[in-house]
Amino acid sequence: MSAYDQMSASELREKLKEQQELYDEVAEERQLILGQQNVHLSAKLVEKYKNELEEIKLGVETLEKLLREKK
Repeated sequence: MSAYDQMSASELREKLKEQQELYDEVAEERQLILGQQNVHLSAKLVEKYKNELEEIKLGVETLEKLLREKK
């Protein structure tokens, strides 16, 4: 979070946009992979995908919070 503390509101908005786009792309990719039939995915890989999405989502929420505080 400290990396974001020194950013201006416009920089935070740009970073937020990037993170939201990343989340959407990763979520779509994961949906395609997990939705395939006849492909075995280990539980460990599924958990990894879930953790990656949660990490990105947490970053989005952090940026949103910082933007609210800057206003």
